[in-house]
Amino acid sequence: MARSISRALLATSVVILSGAAALAIAQSPAPAPATLRELVLEAIATHEAVQLAESNLRRADADISLVSSALLPRLDLSGAYTFYADEQVIELSEGESFVIRPAQDWSGSVDLRQTLFYGLRDWRARDIARLNRDIAELDRATTVNDLTLQVATAFYNAIALAEWVEVRKVVLRENESQLKVTERRFEVGEVTVADVARLRAQVAAARQALVVATGDADLARNRLARLVGRPAIGELRPPGPIPVPTGSADELSSSALEQRLEMQALVHQLEAAGLYVKVERGAWYPELEAAAQYFQQKAGFPANDWMSLSLNLKVPIYDGGLTKARVARAKEDLREVELLEQTVRRTINDQVDSSRLGYDAASAVLEASGERSEASRLAYRQVERAYEAGEASTTDLLAATAEATDAETAQIVARAQRELQAISLRYAVGLPPLPDLDPTQITEETQE
Repeated sequence: MARSISRALLATSVVILSGAAALAIAQSPAPAPATLRELVLEAIATHEAVQLAESNLRRADADISLVSSALLPRLDLSGAYTFYADEQVIELSEGESFVIRPAQDWSGSVDLRQTLFYGLRDWRARDIARLNRDIAELDRATTVNDLTLQVATAFYNAIALAEWVEVRKVVLRENESQLKVTERRFEVGEVTVADVARLRAQVAAARQALVVATGDADLARNRLARLVGRPAIGELRPPGPIPVPTGSADELSSSALEQRLEMQALVHQLEAAGLYVKVERGAWYPELEAAAQYFQQKAGFPANDWMSLSLNLKVPIYDGGLTKARVARAKEDLREVELLEQTVRRTINDQVDSSRLGYDAASAVLEASGERSEASRLAYRQVERAYEAGEASTTDLLAATAEATDAETAQIVARAQRELQAISLRYAVGLPPLPDLDPTQITEETQE
């Protein structure tokens, strides 16, 4: 009896605890909607493209340290301990001798070397490494901008498809309501069985469209989650209208050529290529090196220790045309960068024109789609009331429903496309794609 009472109390306690846990979960606050800026920051912190750009930046820092080491002196400490079969002795006279090689000999030296002149190649190599480091930093910012565009595209795609799901739900409810009205009118003989069949087919099609739209929305959210490195994406909060730069086409193009990171990196590439030509030419100049040494050994011949200071001069006379060939190749590399500048300028101008015209077109489409959506909703309500009063046919009602649905879809797509074009236009003219996210300050924000 006591055991059965204990089991009952235990079961009651489990039910109470389970109910309390469920109540706590139900009362826990829902996660805040994710903003585009937050998702971009998460993508920057986890995406492999940014990590690769940061690796290149660290490699550039290592290259600066590597080439800078050629400017510093080199200090070596060496020593040796040698065992011989026997010692070597020189006899100067009878009873007078000294050892020139002991059976157990040791020696040690301290060597200091400093390059005094190397055709300025070491200094210019360091300048090139610094320029490459600046290029790597600009490439990282460019990678962040490109990733921002990818996240923005996936973000607005997910929002548009989520809105499309809501539209499909409304359409399904409207079709089900229309079906009920049609069935009542059929019972009183106002419509035919064919009208009922049409509405039932429309309801089935609306359910199917809702399932497809829900699948597309889930797929878009999953793609966005994988892109930003999240296990799942909750509710999304659009940032609102994206501000765009103003000005004429020529002003926007000039701004782009001044502010685009690609142009800034190209300036560094041109300077680095010009310096590399000078580096290769440095092989024609003489080389001068200073060396100081302190040497000490056990043997007394020629002395137990000594110090020396030497200057080594090397004058190149003929190297078989090796330096000439390297200079010619460096000049062609410089010419290639100069040609690349023309390509980059043309590409940037094309991007500015395309983005500007695309934004204008998207704005016009959004305005027109809003007018069309409002008109189609008004027309649908009128046709629906006329159908309920028996003044419109089922075909009229289905046509009005399809037109209202298409208009809502067009407005959703136009709204997302307008914001994407605004982001693309900001990127094209050299501004941060998002007004509240500067790629040059991403490192500090991600570290915090």
